[in-house]
Amino acid sequence: MKKYFFAPLLLLAAIILTTANACKKDNTDTTDPAVATAVQALRSQQLINSSFGIALHGAEKANGLVNQSAEDRCSAVTVFPADLTTFPKTITVDFGNGCTDSDGKFKTGKVVVTVGKIWEADTEVSILYDNYTEDGAQLSGRFTLKNQSNANAGVFSIVAEDIKAADTQGFTLDYNAVQTFTQIAGHPTWWDWNDDVYEITGTIQSVLTNGETVDWTIQNPLTKANNCAWVSEGIGLLNINGLDVGVNYGNGSCDNKGTLTINGQTYEVTL
Repeated sequence: MKKYFFAPLLLLAAIILTTANACKKDNTDTTDPAVATAVQALRSQQLINSSFGIALHGAEKANGLVNQSAEDRCSAVTVFPADLTTFPKTITVDFGNGCTDSDGKFKTGKVVVTVGKIWEADTEVSILYDNYTEDGAQLSGRFTLKNQSNANAGVFSIVAEDIKAADTQGFTLDYNAVQTFTQIAGHPTWWDWNDDVYEITGTIQSVLTNGETVDWTIQNPLTKANNCAWVSEGIGLLNINGLDVGVNYGNGSCDNKGTLTINGQTYEVTL
């Protein structure tokens, strides 16, 4: 089997655990209570975006392409079976009792990914979390990804089912999501993870700690580059119990800024 066929696994896994990490936001103006609610609700999108590093570590091990400085990550990764021909494979990313990963987040527990022959059309991958926490936030639930790639780009659909996140301050977030990650840059250089860029489309339905329901719809695709920790641009709409909140992730700069628009008033938030 040619080593090249494992490239889509590298692309996929860089998306897989985009579901794994919790990320907090602090807003600069809290005069409207809907700002805080919107910031909390947007954690669900961050949970789907911010675990590229964990996935890459597992993918490198599975591919035998440990060329992206995997040694600077704090987890131990095992792949079973440890050969290039037997599938499915189980990739376990184990942070043990806790360590600070290369993205600056303190992680504990395990992420277990079951990977089939991901270069084949319609192959599914499942992701489960085993007592996994990040910066004190715990995550549970199941994610299923399907390879819908073509000759020009990696395309992966993501279904999140009964995802539950809880942090040390008592905030909880339950959500379901259907999203698509489409690669828009870096496909020809499949061996170089750093130049890959994805567009994200889709929806999320969430329930917050106080029982408020939130629908999140991406209107203009979000842009997420592997070499940037943040979504750099894109527009979406939150509906919080009937109240519309516009969300703008910016103009393409790699930074942690965004804006919310509520009843004509704009608020800046820091991711």
